[in-house]
Amino acid sequence: MIRVRAGALMLAAAAALVGCGGGTNPDDPDDPAAAASREGPSASAVVCADAATPAPRPTALPNEVPLPADAVLTGAEERSGGRLVVTAVTRGAFRETLAFMQRAYPAAGLTLKEGEVEDRDAESNFTGNGLVGRWTLREIPDCHGDILVTVLVAKP
Repeated sequence: MIRVRAGALMLAAAAALVGCGGGTNPDDPDDPAAAASREGPSASAVVCADAATPAPRPTALPNEVPLPADAVLTGAEERSGGRLVVTAVTRGAFRETLAFMQRAYPAAGLTLKEGEVEDRDAESNFTGNGLVGRWTLREIPDCHGDILVTVLVAKP
């Protein structure tokens, strides 16, 4: 029982460190998936890759944090505690984008942990190179398989 409580406490601390939980709460200002839905060109909707207006890669986004090559960066938001949330949309199929993330992050020296994969969304925490963070992938309805990519990153 003590081990279960200690494990739950550690998971809660990790979630607090990176600033998000497993689900999306649109009212939570520190939930990166919710931030992603607010960060696109329109505050009310995420757009398809073909209609996305590219934003420049923020200088605060470490080069070690990979994004799919065909991703259109659509927004960035600096948060308290030196956290940065970036959003992008990619034309890639969900499984291909997931495979990219699962290969590219370890190749960049970032260890993936505490991840979860479902039919049309996936997420994982990561650490390494003096960084902590979390990425999420969400298939965008009515966008021919386009994927919303959200990355939260911070220095611990």
